[in-house]
Amino acid sequence: MILNAIIFLVVVLPGFLGYPINIEDKLALYYPASPHFRPYQFVSHFFMHADPGHIFFNMLGLYFFGPSLEERLGPGRFLLLYIISAIGAMGMHIGEIWWQLRQSYEYLAAFTADPSLANFNGFFSGIDLGGLMMDNGKSVLPIYGNIQNDLAMGTNPEYINTRALDLMQDYVDFQENSRMVGASGAVFGVLAAFAVFFPDREIRPLFIPFGIPAKYMIGVILASEVFLGFMNYNFDSVAHYAHIGGAIAGGIVAYIFAKTVLPPWLKRMDK
Repeated sequence: MILNAIIFLVVVLPGFLGYPINIEDKLALYYPASPHFRPYQFVSHFFMHADPGHIFFNMLGLYFFGPSLEERLGPGRFLLLYIISAIGAMGMHIGEIWWQLRQSYEYLAAFTADPSLANFNGFFSGIDLGGLMMDNGKSVLPIYGNIQNDLAMGTNPEYINTRALDLMQDYVDFQENSRMVGASGAVFGVLAAFAVFFPDREIRPLFIPFGIPAKYMIGVILASEVFLGFMNYNFDSVAHYAHIGGAIAGGIVAYIFAKTVLPPWLKRMDK
């Protein structure tokens, strides 16, 4: 928690307050095929956060759920769970981008070989274009609609095919150059582990006058992450699949530890 806060204050907060400092772009994690990717980002992005709200809620989650797990597992195993959760989050995030890019490349190759409206629509199927903007600030949606109409009418095919390929390539570049910051995936691993070890312990969220068992409360949170990740809204910049990956990794590690590791205080009593 302390290390996250220090790095946020030194690296992110000055830029957030308007000072011309942009170290964050160097330390965030980019997809390995991106020209912005550097190997050290596998580690550095864990300590980066997008804004004060991002780090506040991550550290709040660690503050409320971390101590009970650390007491149950001991500091060493708790740190191991945290690190494995972070790795699981990173792996799921990169895997999600790889899957999206694989489909995009297939349709891009198909359109290059056969510049048809069907292949153009196939490339953008399932993509919410409403919130996407070009570099000049214009919405992608009317440009997409104009290209659709011209492809359907067969108007000036050479020019329209080039525009269509440019738009598809711009979206591929957008996917490759998306970045991830923060310890949220590791925190979701801690949440999942808490539900494994303390499923019936009541959690009292703000503004709710009664407690909810951890297995239900955390289950709802994880289900919402799956839903939002599947819907992939463009107005939502949260890396939901990273949260899911962290939760899966943390839950698996917690399940293994629950079967094999005695609490440290119980070991001391045995001696």
